[in-house]
Amino acid sequence: MQASLTETVTPDELLDVGRFDNAARASLRREFEQAEPFPHLVLHDMLRVGPEILSSFPDSDWRGWLRFDDEYQPGKLFATDLAIVPEPFRRILVELNSRSFLTFLEEVTGIKALIPDPYFEGGGLHSSGPGGVLRPHTDFHIYPRLRLYRYLNALLYLNPDWKREFGGLLEFYDDTSDRKVKEVVPSFGTLVVFRTDDRSVHGFSEPVQEGHRRNSVATYYYTSEEAADFSGDYTTYWRTHSPSKGLGRIRFAAYRGLLGVSRVFSLAAHLVNPHFGLRWLRTGLGARRTAAKGTERPEPEPPRRRG
Repeated sequence: MQASLTETVTPDELLDVGRFDNAARASLRREFEQAEPFPHLVLHDMLRVGPEILSSFPDSDWRGWLRFDDEYQPGKLFATDLAIVPEPFRRILVELNSRSFLTFLEEVTGIKALIPDPYFEGGGLHSSGPGGVLRPHTDFHIYPRLRLYRYLNALLYLNPDWKREFGGLLEFYDDTSDRKVKEVVPSFGTLVVFRTDDRSVHGFSEPVQEGHRRNSVATYYYTSEEAADFSGDYTTYWRTHSPSKGLGRIRFAAYRGLLGVSRVFSLAAHLVNPHFGLRWLRTGLGARRTAAKGTERPEPEPPRRRG
């Protein structure tokens, strides 16, 4: 007799995926597929430990932090090296890449053969202090380091008693109108899973308020096969920008122009690929028409195997 998928969970895991039996996972998959403005889940109380673990979360002057200093994510701190990430956050990162969690993700999203990233490229521990924002964007899709394609993001928030007025709410946007469709309070134990492609615009535009830090754990998931429709390329595409003046305005215009050329070449590359071509174009146009109507997107066409 086939074992239940939930039997892959061990009792000592910190992530509480074991509470979801097969029926619950099937229900979550329907919720994921029907979510707007793109497929996602918001799951609460996903940690089996309490906020007391935050006593070991690194403060802002920890030497292990790396830092973003650009205008799109000012002052954002991140750490990807498991060798220096303190417990229990190291253990949480390991669990997010574990067999039991991958099984859970595949069950609730319907995306099979997911591959975690042992390097946590762009992921790991995240922390944004007062004034921190993450401007709306879509993520890179092609991951050259492992020659994989990005499909899912998982964000686990670590902020007890977080209120809306503290800022830093995760925002989901409609791709065609840039209209904000959903906000998620980044409260302790909240796990957000969403499909990432060139239509999944997300970020947090309201700055974190003075006296607060927005902390989280982030992991991304890939497959070895390209999506049936265009899902992005090597680049993160930012949707909002600070005003520019003088030479900065000229440089920004050049940036937008070069980015547009880059995107045209990405599309052209998919069209000339004999494994995609016009079939890929038809699939992509159909998906965009369906998305514009606000209905469920079709399942990607299975790739043809050679042999």
